[in-house]
Amino acid sequence: MNLKHVEAFRAVMTAGSMTAAAKELFTSQPNVSRLISQLERETGLVLFQRTGARLIPTSEGTAFFREVERAYVGLQGLATAAAQIRDLGTGRLRIASMPSAGLTLVPRAIARFQRLHPGVTVSLHMNTSGTINHWTASQFCDVGVVVYVSEASNCDVELLSTVPAMCVLPADHRLAKKSVIRPADLQGESFISLCHGDGTRSQMDEVFARAGVERVLAIESQYTAMGCEMVRCGMGVTLAHPIVARDFLGPGIAVRRFLPEVLFSNYLLFPPHRPRERIASAFVEVLRDLHNEFIAEMKVPQRKARK
Repeated sequence: MNLKHVEAFRAVMTAGSMTAAAKELFTSQPNVSRLISQLERETGLVLFQRTGARLIPTSEGTAFFREVERAYVGLQGLATAAAQIRDLGTGRLRIASMPSAGLTLVPRAIARFQRLHPGVTVSLHMNTSGTINHWTASQFCDVGVVVYVSEASNCDVELLSTVPAMCVLPADHRLAKKSVIRPADLQGESFISLCHGDGTRSQMDEVFARAGVERVLAIESQYTAMGCEMVRCGMGVTLAHPIVARDFLGPGIAVRRFLPEVLFSNYLLFPPHRPRERIASAFVEVLRDLHNEFIAEMKVPQRKARK
């Protein structure tokens, strides 16, 4: 029994006759009849009852057809998998992101990516930059999005972007009328700061220290998205990544430019010592495009990312 025998049998079952099956297979009716006879001899099954020119499937033929159809479903699955591997390298993409990007930019990039590549399965995992480095280095994830890269990291690293922070404040705040917020404007304000140990937190503290401005530092948050939500709750003001701030824009929130600039950098991590997966490269292209669209929408200057 070979594939031609099975194809001929399936064609007869689906087309209803040997003549129709022959047209479907671009062959002759006698050739289809010969293939069916060979299949019956090799399997020991009586697949059809022959009544004149008509073929009626036997119970054995019907049962055998069910098995053939199951096999064809499997073959179609293999064909789909092969197409995905050919087009993108694999059918699954595993992304790791720190929460600020993982709750804003990355899900939107995944949505756009899946519209372009609907057959790809995508999983998103969120954690700290250090954990994401470990996940990517161990090849648990195909691409990571982080805010800092450890000196001990052995991942392949690309800069996604470096952009200045925006000031996020309640819409009814006295400073919401200003187009640019400066350190002196925040003298004595309740300020929601990033936690100690974050590189951007150090930048913020230096900017205010150089200006001789004292803020009320009663509240800290691990991520800027948490800080923006605290602003929404009326707990103070904060500085945030512009894409994170964009997600909180609304009737109760105002976002303003802040000078002098406090910079947020985001990096892309890839597993070390192996060729870049095409599926990961395709996602990164979508991620960069969407990131740049959001930054342009917020009218924020951007340092050119190294590719």
